Amino acid sequence: MASNLKLIHLVCACLFLGNVIVSGIWALLAERTRNHAIIQFSNRMVLITDVLFTLLGSLGVVWTGHGMAENFGGVEGHPWIQWSYALLSFSGLIWLFVLVPIQLKQRALLRHTDTVCPAYWRLSRIWQIAGAIATLLPLPIVYLMVNKTS
Repeated sequence: MASNLKLIHLVCACLFLGNVIVSGIWALLAERTRNHAIIQFSNRMVLITDVLFTLLGSLGVVWTGHGMAENFGGVEGHPWIQWSYALLSFSGLIWLFVLVPIQLKQRALLRHTDTVCPAYWRLSRIWQIAGAIATLLPLPIVYLMVNKTS
């Protein structure tokens, strides 16, 4: 059972990390075209893949990670587990309270016009900065999980 949990954990981590990295690149490349239709398509796909891969992947990582943490004395057992929870939590809060609301505002702006307006570009800049932070925060978790440092 433990090896199955670890396998699910790794798959969820790959889906989660892969999507957060690719979403930012996909949005950046779409915006570089300055083409309304391409940007609108990218925005829609990022929202969909955020639900499918980021949300489901993060829930899977937390569920399986919490289950495996019991093998190491629980969440309180090691600082690397606590740091992992903290980093993932901060990333998740940025995603939930900054990134997704911006994406929804951008979606509304793109739906109501056939041009990319200045308000969209202001939101895009905030999204890029917050997204970079939210993407970088979980990366040290990979090191912590592999090395299980104290």
